[in-house]
Amino acid sequence: MLIKKNTVKIFIIIMVFIIMDMLGGCSTLYNGAPSDHFDGSRFFNEEPDHSFGDVVKWFWQMDTVEWSDEIIDDPQPIPVGKVGEGELKVTYINHATTLIQLDGINILTDPIWSDYAGPISWFSPHRIRKPGVDFENLPNIDFVLISHDHYDHLDLPTMERLKKHNPHILVGLGVKTILEDEGISNVYEMDWWDEYKIENTGVKIIFVPALHGSGRALFGGNRTLWGGFVIESQHGRVYFAGDTGYGEFIDSLSKRCPDFRLTILPIGNYEKRWFMKNQHMNPDDAVKAHQLLNSNQSVGIHYATFPEHPEQTIDAHEKDLAAALKKYNMPDSLFRVLKFGEGLYVK
Repeated sequence: MLIKKNTVKIFIIIMVFIIMDMLGGCSTLYNGAPSDHFDGSRFFNEEPDHSFGDVVKWFWQMDTVEWSDEIIDDPQPIPVGKVGEGELKVTYINHATTLIQLDGINILTDPIWSDYAGPISWFSPHRIRKPGVDFENLPNIDFVLISHDHYDHLDLPTMERLKKHNPHILVGLGVKTILEDEGISNVYEMDWWDEYKIENTGVKIIFVPALHGSGRALFGGNRTLWGGFVIESQHGRVYFAGDTGYGEFIDSLSKRCPDFRLTILPIGNYEKRWFMKNQHMNPDDAVKAHQLLNSNQSVGIHYATFPEHPEQTIDAHEKDLAAALKKYNMPDSLFRVLKFGEGLYVK
């Protein structure tokens, strides 16, 4: 009998996650009243979630494309310490990690400097390129925004290293427990549309819906809330989408926040489409989001860092983005794919 090349590895990964679930149990991470996205036990999307059978089908159909073992990027200038009032700069570091600098405030999103994205090194995806900014070259970080608790977005070793910055950390409901169990403080939980006002500034941060999921094991997922962030100041809005598919929430966001100075949108890890469309935007989705949100400038994230499920070539996001921009008759200067470590001042 023929056995698909990925079957043994996938079986091992599933068994490891099952053992982790058994050891970790199904401890409650959030207790609260039911809502339109929380049933009293788990969070959910408006769009139907995948079944366990869908996950198995996706694993079985997975046909991976070979990526390079390592990519060496050209060094970029070290980020500035701060930007002035009214200025906005975004630096792409890696994966969903960006440095947003505005009005004298430094914000880090979904920081990961670890060599692998997962709980155990020997089977977790290993990075193929280094972060574009050395950790030691970061300016002082005032805020950390965590979109959800998946390992490639909530990296506990990196959060431990960030303690020396003593940042305020904004997370979705339930994620605070994970961080505080590791001795990480200054954590503020937020439900969708909750606002956090930064004292003595005109800046506020809003936690907004996303189409995704959560969980740090195969089972017992969606016990913490996922989302994106809108940063509002008198000089305009910035949207960090985190990890999300293209859903009806984009229309709701456009009505509540009618225009954006900058949108930071995921453009990678989107195949197979039948499975990933409710998890990850593809470049076509991202361009549509850019237009619907009336964004002056977009920057892509979430690509070519970790081979988590590489069913597309390592440069597919760039080619598909170029095709989408041409399809919607949009200049490529309005939607940039930055180099790792590259900074961009936004008007």
